[in-house]
Amino acid sequence: MAHITILGSLNYDLVTTAERVPLGGETVPASGFATHNGGKGANQALASQRLSGADVTVRMVGRVGQDEFGKILKGGLEREGVDVSFVETVPGESGVAVIIVEQSTGENRILVNAGANGTFSAADVSLDMFRTPTGLTDVLVLQNELPLAAVFRAIEIAHENGIKIVYNPSPMYSAEVAAAGVLSKVDYLVVNETELGSVLADAPALDAEDVFGSAIAIAQQAFAEFQFDGAQTIVVTLGSHGAFYVDAATADVRANVVPSFKPPRVVDTTGAGDSFLGAFVGAVATGVSTQDALRRGAAAGAIAVSRAGAAEGVPFLDEALALVEGA
Repeated sequence: MAHITILGSLNYDLVTTAERVPLGGETVPASGFATHNGGKGANQALASQRLSGADVTVRMVGRVGQDEFGKILKGGLEREGVDVSFVETVPGESGVAVIIVEQSTGENRILVNAGANGTFSAADVSLDMFRTPTGLTDVLVLQNELPLAAVFRAIEIAHENGIKIVYNPSPMYSAEVAAAGVLSKVDYLVVNETELGSVLADAPALDAEDVFGSAIAIAQQAFAEFQFDGAQTIVVTLGSHGAFYVDAATADVRANVVPSFKPPRVVDTTGAGDSFLGAFVGAVATGVSTQDALRRGAAAGAIAVSRAGAAEGVPFLDEALALVEGA
């Protein structure tokens, strides 16, 4: 039995769809409104649960407020089979995300109020959060929607205790991440094209004529700068262009490229990256190769963008595997 622990945010999403995003001072008619359970941490916990096999258990570590949103967020994960015994209810409000989805493109704009998520401190993070009935968790997954001091402390503790770390530094705070010196302790650094450019202080922009080539060059430079050893990997997702990884074992990085899967339609890109990560983490936890883990992630992301909602759009393992096998 493999164990995955996600330390991260839980947000209640308020989603408005419109034909286009309003300009400053402008009012635009909305075409729809919906509420969803969200937060990068909770989305990745849900995705890991749905996109892992029966031999994987998933735990969520986080905080919600003493409001109705908190009950909904915690209950939603619990119904999916996620262990929520370390989701603490604290005074105040839960995290809330206000999202505008541009109907014509599926692109989104997001404002987040941290609420209970913002109450985490480094002192609140302990090894007990990562203990399971059979020992320590196999994989710890982190993002940047909790206070960075807590995230960095969790990386330190996990690294000291031999726990495999998957870090998705989103939203990216490049200066703080670099200053903390934690990247060399991460086993899998998972970034999109925007976050990749922020990892290095003077990274060039991606070349539209050669997206993969320019992204690979930046990733290789980052890999060398942080002196990652052979156990550590940078995973780069490039949306419709696919994904690739850089490690010390592969001379030709282009051999590590995984093409994207074409979605039947693009409805909502919210949560697509979290679906990718959930599938990737579930595969890594069970010993699947990095290349095949990327394929599962790319398939999960493609399915997710064809559905509305960050949590509701997360596919299941059999759906992702069917897309991979049918390619």
